[in-house]
Amino acid sequence: MLNIEQQQQRLIFSGVLDRNTLLAFWPFRLLNSLSGDVVFDLSQLQSIDTAGLAWLLKQLALARQAGLVVQLQHVPEQMRSLAKVSDVLELLPISD
Repeated sequence: MLNIEQQQQRLIFSGVLDRNTLLAFWPFRLLNSLSGDVVFDLSQLQSIDTAGLAWLLKQLALARQAGLVVQLQHVPEQMRSLAKVSDVLELLPISD
């Protein structure tokens, strides 16, 4: 299960971000309620797969199109490794 809680300009991701859980967040309507600088807090994310990483990259692109500046905080090592192997680590705006 994936849960995304909004606390002002911070989205806190918890649970599992994979092909089975991300469909509940497509389209990602929470982006519509945000403006300016936004933080995706991944400290409570337990697991992510390649579909979850692709979904996250898509949301980052949509956020940029909407004029949002997103920072990823507390990125799990599993996600960093997956992004590195997938050669997309430099696309992630990691701030920690």
